[in-house]
Order: sequence, then C-alpha cells, then structure tokens
Amino acid sequence: MALKLLACLFMLIDHAGYYFYDLIPTPLYISMRSIGRLAFPMFAWMVARGIHKTRNPFFYFLRLAGFSVVAEALFRGLDLCPTLPVYPTNVLITFSLSVVLVSGYQLATRSGLDVIASLRPIAPTNNTLPTPPRFDVRINLGGIRLDSRLGLMIGLLMIFLAITITAWLKSAPCFVPDYDFYGLAAVLLFFIIQERCEEKNRFKRSLQFFLLLNLLFVCTRILADGLADAVGWMIQILSVAAIPVIFSPLRDRRPGRAAKYFFYLFYPLHVLALALLRLRRNVN
Repeated sequence: MALKLLACLFMLIDHAGYYFYDLIPTPLYISMRSIGRLAFPMFAWMVARGIHKTRNPFFYFLRLAGFSVVAEALFRGLDLCPTLPVYPTNVLITFSLSVVLVSGYQLATRSGLDVIASLRPIAPTNNTLPTPPRFDVRINLGGIRLDSRLGLMIGLLMIFLAITITAWLKSAPCFVPDYDFYGLAAVLLFFIIQERCEEKNRFKRSLQFFLLLNLLFVCTRILADGLADAVGWMIQILSVAAIPVIFSPLRDRRPGRAAKYFFYLFYPLHVLALALLRLRRNVN
C-alpha cells in the first residue's frame, strides 16, 4: 500500500503543477512536473504485477475498463467548462489496453508450452506389490488450454488490437490513452522482467531496459515534433528514478481489497478536486 500511496502523491504533485501552472513560479512548475514523472512507471509496475498475479485477466481488464469509463465521464463533464484546463488523457485507458496487449503476448508465447508429467502411485509397502503403472499427464505451464497455432493467432490479434486501438484513440475526442505506445511498452516490459528475470536481477534489468525505453521515447518524440518541446520530453528521462523506489522496502507485497480499489477512486477524484479548486480560483 505504501508504494501505491507514494505513486498517488507523485501524481497529485504533477497534476497540481498542471492545473496551477500560471500561478506558480516556473522553477516550481518544472520541479512539480519532474517529480510527477515518477508516478507512471510505479503504477505501470503494479499493473504488470497485477496481470502476473491475477487468476482471471479478463476480470482485471473489466475492472480497469469500467473505472476508466467512470473517470472519462467525469473528465468530459469538467471539459464543458471553457475556462478549465482539463487534463486531456486517461491513464486507465492505457492500463486497460495494456492488459489486452500483455494477455495477447501470453497467448502468443505460452499456448504451446505443454509438457508431459509422469505420475506413478506409491505402492502400499515396499516389494509387496508389482510396480504401479505410470500415468502421463499433459500439463500446460501457462495455464492456457489452447492449440498452439490457435493461441498464437489469437495472441497476435489481441496485440494488433491493443496497438491499433491506441493509435486510433490518440486523435479521438475522448478516451485518449495517457502515454499511448510508451505506456503499453512500459507495462509489457515490466511484465516480461517479472516473468523472466530472477528476483536478484530484476532491479538491474528494470533500470537498464526502462532507461533504454525512455531514450527511445525521447528520440522518437524529438524526431516527430522537433526541438520546440525538447526540454519537456527530456524531463521524461527522470522517470527512470522510479526504479529504485519500486525496489525499495516500500514495495507492496500482497495488497488488500481496499488497496486494490484505492487508485481507481483516487485518480478521478483528485482530478475533480484540483479542477474545482482551479475553477474557484478563476471565478474569484
């Protein structure tokens, strides 16, 4: 719970800087936005862990998607006020699509990982009965009971859908995913690290590959948008500082039911609170 609370605090600082940018000194604004860069990778790590731990990814997706719709309805309602700078993106959309992407990755890579386990009952007493027969049992390591070719096809289709929907929503009037492709890649990266790397190597691998992802992201944005907002994109590199925090003693072990739903409620409600404070300031 401590890690989630800290991530929420970073997000609150970031969004406070966004809503009150013209009322605070520029150095303070840059500092608040820089601190806010730590929030997303922390949430992305927790979502990746949630996908890894959940018994039913479909229900996990429905929970994220349901709360994303609630948050989006609130955001668009606030958007009706012309003097209010409503945050234009929705990170719950990103996390919902990341569940689709990672689930597709799992289907594409795990559906063919079947092995044969040999089981042999233990004789009641030694040397009194013939050796019991051996039973061969088919076991699926990924927990996905599909033909490997069908699993590969469905998995690739889900990956394609997650990427295509993200690309389409980037220019849509609503349900715009925060961090778009970078966000999807971050969750997938953290999921693969949690799945493939031993505990002792996860910190190093997370630091290396997340830094690489951020460098790729910054270079891509500069090539696409030019140097006009290069400083803004360079601030994104600071998100790498979230990795030591993720692996600190604050790391959550097994969150309770209340902790699971805390972020889903905090996310839209803190935006509402900041928006109302800003609206009150505009009126006065």
